Amino acid sequence: MSDERWLDEDAGPIVPAYLLTRGRTVPASEAIDLIAVIITAGGLTPPMGLGPEHLIIMQKCTKPTRLVDVAAELNLPIGVVRVLVGDLHAQQLVQVELPPPAPDAKVLLEVISGLKAL
Repeated sequence: MSDERWLDEDAGPIVPAYLLTRGRTVPASEAIDLIAVIITAGGLTPPMGLGPEHLIIMQKCTKPTRLVDVAAELNLPIGVVRVLVGDLHAQQLVQVELPPPAPDAKVLLEVISGLKAL
């Protein structure tokens, strides 16, 4: 088999995204919201056996970073990044801060009414 099948001149190496997660589509820990904030827990000395994508996520999340921003920076599908971050979270290598709950619809209607009154 030649290497031509796995290399594109413009894009570089072509690896299907599902190979990064070994075919998994569900995170190892609980579901992670798109706007959840990810931050590396502890130091940057990860255990052996992590893939390069896991290491890149840990490096990018030394400062609080939203899950969607991590996916955009890595140029990977959000589902893949969710699984990778879930792996790191299950091993307590990153912290996942969930977004605050959305305000009640009643509160939003009162705000809209107040703005219209101005």
